[in-house]
Amino acid sequence: MSRKLFYLMTYLPALPANIGDVPAEEDAVAKIRDEADKNLLLLADLLDVENLIEQTGMQFFVLKNQDFKVELSERLPAGFRETFYSFREVPEAVWLTTVYAAWFDLIIEMSRKAGSKMLADWAKWEYSLRTALRIERMRAASGQAPDLSGIVPEFMNDPDFCIDHSPLIEAWKSTADPMTAEKLLDQNRIDYLRSFCGNFTFAVEELIAYMLELRIHKRYARLSPEQGRRILEEVTAL
Repeated sequence: MSRKLFYLMTYLPALPANIGDVPAEEDAVAKIRDEADKNLLLLADLLDVENLIEQTGMQFFVLKNQDFKVELSERLPAGFRETFYSFREVPEAVWLTTVYAAWFDLIIEMSRKAGSKMLADWAKWEYSLRTALRIERMRAASGQAPDLSGIVPEFMNDPDFCIDHSPLIEAWKSTADPMTAEKLLDQNRIDYLRSFCGNFTFAVEELIAYMLELRIHKRYARLSPEQGRRILEEVTAL
């Protein structure tokens, strides 16, 4: 861990933060990029992909902006960039499913280069949670067990894979209010991220956990200030 990263972590605001105190995620990523460290640059590129997926989905598919252009970092593999740029050629649902799967696979593959096994652990945890939620939604919609071929990522079939989301899924299913159910998922996401390391360790895991948790806060910050403050207080309650 470089001395510069020590100063970076002390400069970033503490989490949880109040509405209005949370900086734009791009600002935090810019501070990471200022380090000019190859591992941190790769980390910034990896985390920035999700922003670009959301931006592409909104601009191209929702707003029907045919002139929309997006540019990925050349540090990302050519195969992944090709998958991302296919959004002009395939339906929205197909593209979103494919690109998110490719993104998680890329994080798992490149986590060692980014300097943290924790990044791969988080990707498997989050990817498997989203997969479990998708299966439950498909089952609810069709009334029968869905065909899992092409849905379940390969690592979930590994005998050593031991993440069990079933208690969380059951709690989510039994929560009638959609906002409350979403808050339940996000509280567990925050708890998981905070389990990796404490504050002021100045390890790369702390920085990764910070950036990933910040994404959650930003979602609530898009609500009205009154709603955002109330939900943030509940979601980040210890």
